Amino acid sequence: AGWAMRLPDGAVYPFDDRRPKTLEEKIEATDMEDTFFLPYRLGPIVPVSALNDSSGRTRFDPLFRATYGASKKRVEIVRFTFFGQHVMVHRKVLEGFKRVVARLETAVKKDASLSPFLKNVGGTFNWRKISDTGRQSAHSYGVSIDLNVARSHYWEWQRPKQPLVWKNRMPQAIVDAFEAEGFIWGGRWDHYDTMHFEYRPELLDASCREPPLSSMPNESKPL
Repeated sequence: AGWAMRLPDGAVYPFDDRRPKTLEEKIEATDMEDTFFLPYRLGPIVPVSALNDSSGRTRFDPLFRATYGASKKRVEIVRFTFFGQHVMVHRKVLEGFKRVVARLETAVKKDASLSPFLKNVGGTFNWRKISDTGRQSAHSYGVSIDLNVARSHYWEWQRPKQPLVWKNRMPQAIVDAFEAEGFIWGGRWDHYDTMHFEYRPELLDASCREPPLSSMPNESKPL
């Protein structure tokens, strides 16, 4: 007994598989309940120092596949213009991207220094696995965008690799514009990816930001 979900492709999954899991097991064998076990915090940009504080990196892949497409050919990609650059995004997320651009255009008019971050987009749709894993990247579904790589920080680029030291140059106004339209930001992860924005409106619902950070498990490996 318990809650179950029927996904758009007709498949039914328990919301909680009721298996006790380490953090690594939550990542590799995710159920929908695992998706929400870390809170996503909005508001001012602050350094992230808590180990594995990375809400959104635990993804329930059957939901992505059923909603956006289970193969490269089934992902409904449309062309979209992002500050003069042609990119490819999922048809279902197109309106969200358009609303983000409208907010950013207003922000750039007020502060021209934001403009360089929005040039030379690093990428959108790309059917691929996450590096060194068997898990599908969110970019596979056309729901993510990487902004200007030259103005971003990514934990894999850090030298030396340890200790991990969070870094960021992405302005608050850009983060706010994306989050207001249902996108999460990789700069709110301890394993930071500050160029990365990903459409995850379910994580921005206020009820999904519990329990507090103090109850997070402390594991030794990144998400």
